[in-house]
Amino acid sequence: MNLTAKELSAIEDQLESEKLLIQKCRAFAMMCEDPELRKKCEGMAGKHQGHYDRLLEFLK
Repeated sequence: MNLTAKELSAIEDQLESEKLLIQKCRAFAMMCEDPELRKKCEGMAGKHQGHYDRLLEFLK
């Protein structure tokens, strides 16, 4: 599949956003003392990692 320049730019922007969300969620998880809250933050990081990985597939 050939992507337009606009589509590629949008995917690159979204990749950067997902990467930032992964980093923030992981950082928040490390700061959490409450195990349930830590687990939620880790789960959110995993969800955004999945988004990131799926977006990368469009670039292959």
